[in-house]
Amino acid sequence: MGISDKLAELNYHRFQDFDNHPQKQAIFAYDGDVYDNIDRRSFSKEQWDFLQGHTLIISGLYGPLRVLDKIKPYRLEMSTKLPNLEKLSSFWQIDITNYLNQILATHQNKYLINLASNEYSSAINQNDLKYPIINIYFKEKRNNKLQIIAINSKKTRGSMLNFIAENLIDVPEKLKQFSKQNYYYSETESSDKDWVFVKNE
Repeated sequence: MGISDKLAELNYHRFQDFDNHPQKQAIFAYDGDVYDNIDRRSFSKEQWDFLQGHTLIISGLYGPLRVLDKIKPYRLEMSTKLPNLEKLSSFWQIDITNYLNQILATHQNKYLINLASNEYSSAINQNDLKYPIINIYFKEKRNNKLQIIAINSKKTRGSMLNFIAENLIDVPEKLKQFSKQNYYYSETESSDKDWVFVKNE
């Protein structure tokens, strides 16, 4: 993995004593630009119940996680290369895709809203999904060109999860009302499968 010596040492010691580390609920165990922009301390019980039933986190170590599933601290990126496999995402792809098909089969509205980064989205075989997937992208107009600004995109993915939880959204069409951080849904930039939210200069 492309991490610092300090992080490498920390995670080496984590795995050496893995069984003795305390657990945290998954959505509280992760940090970074996406998770730091999720209002984890302000959701109501109804919103938590909704998220638990409608949201999955893709983990390089655990595979698919519900938001309140308990996990131990670790660092393992989905882009990590494994012997005989190009990336860790290839290891998980069949299991995660099958799991998503099973979960979606139980829902009334059978859509997968994908807020994951490209790195983690690669652990889903979209061609083998039995139900529609909508990939969400956040782009900004810079010098008259639309670009994905990584840090802003990460933060806004967290904000969109807040929007979904606050409004208990289980119908994709309602996502088009999202307007935080001055993004808006762009009909012209979007397709049935890829929805683009744009922020002007």
